[in-house]
Amino acid sequence: MAATARVISVKGTAFGQDMLEVLAERQLEKVSFCELDISKSILTLKDHLVNRLSHDNWRADPGLCQPELRYLYPIYFDSVRVLLAECVAEFFQTGGIYMAVLDPYRMEYVEHEIRVLILRPEEVSSLLRALRKVHAPGHDLIARWKNQADQERWLEHLQTLQQAISKLQ
Repeated sequence: MAATARVISVKGTAFGQDMLEVLAERQLEKVSFCELDISKSILTLKDHLVNRLSHDNWRADPGLCQPELRYLYPIYFDSVRVLLAECVAEFFQTGGIYMAVLDPYRMEYVEHEIRVLILRPEEVSSLLRALRKVHAPGHDLIARWKNQADQERWLEHLQTLQQAISKLQ
């Protein structure tokens, strides 16, 4: 039996799922999961990260965030932009974005299909800049993969995203 390769994406990570849940709670539920506005998503997730990693939060509640985590903000925000690039690429490849969101009342995941994507030209440029940035040798999103094969799959994933999104320019 051949071993299956791990999926290399931000959307498939615990961090990615957390960020999708933030989007679901703060943005998507308000529009009944009908549309994903990339501009609003960037602001929503940036606000979440800033609040989560802010100096005041870790001082008020040291268990919430370690002080050294605030230095990881650029890496987290790069991860968020890669996550949104994955959503954009998925939308243009499949015609929708699929998300499983935990329904706290039923304690089960509910699948949602987002069929409308709002994407402005400046966001396309921003996502492409972010993908070029995280594609650079030595970036922490590459270095996190200790296995050379995983690093290569990650770089291939980024290249695929860049190719899909560059068609939108």
